[in-house]
Amino acid sequence: MTSRIPTPPGAAPKGDARTAEVSDIDRRKSPKQQRAVITAEALLQAAEQIIVREGFKNATTNRIAEVAGVSVGSLYQYFPNKQAIVRALVEETVSRAAARVRENLRNLMDEPLEPALRRIMGLLLEIYRENHFILFRILDDVPELRQYTKSLAVETYTHSTNLAFLEQHHAEIRVTDLRTALLLIERATIHNMQYFITDNPTNLTEDQFLDEITRMAVNYLTK
Repeated sequence: MTSRIPTPPGAAPKGDARTAEVSDIDRRKSPKQQRAVITAEALLQAAEQIIVREGFKNATTNRIAEVAGVSVGSLYQYFPNKQAIVRALVEETVSRAAARVRENLRNLMDEPLEPALRRIMGLLLEIYRENHFILFRILDDVPELRQYTKSLAVETYTHSTNLAFLEQHHAEIRVTDLRTALLLIERATIHNMQYFITDNPTNLTEDQFLDEITRMAVNYLTK
C-alpha cells in the first residue's frame, strides 16, 4: 500500500482526534493468509452494504464489525477508521473493474476498431452500472476522501492498456496526438455513461446509447 498521507492543509492540528479521522486512511496491514483475506473482504462488503442502505453516518466501525460478523478489535487490526475502509473499498472495486477491462482489451487487440470499441463500451457500461455507488456516488458522502482517491479511477488503472489498444489500430486512426485523444475519449465516455445511468434524458435504449458513444469515439479517431 502507499505510505501514510500527510495531514492536508486546514486539517486539525496534530493530536486532535479529528486528524486521525480524516488523514489516517491507510490500511494498518494488508491481509496475507486466507482467513485474514476473508475477514477483510467481509468488512468491505459490510461497509458497502451499510453505506448503500443506511448512509455513511450509520456505518460506524462497531456496526461494520457487527454486520461482518467479526469483533471490532479484528476490524482495527486492518483499518484505523471507517474512512480507511471506504478508501480500500473504492480501491478494490476499481482494481477488479480495471482487471476486467484490461483482459478484454488484450483479447480484442486484433479485432477491427469499431466492433472492438463497441464491446469495450458495453463492458464499461456494465461495470459502471454494477458499481455505480462506489465509483460515482460514495465520495458525495465522504468528501474528505476526494483528494486521496483522485488516482483511484478505472481509466487511470487501464490507461496504458487503452493506449496500447489504440496503437495496435494505428492503421485505422487519423488523429496525430493519440495520447491527448485517448484522455478526451476516456473523460467523455465516463461522463456520458454516468449521465446515461443516472438520468438518460433522451430515453435512449442501452443498445442505442452504446452505438452512439462508440460512433462518437470512432469518428473522432478516424475522421
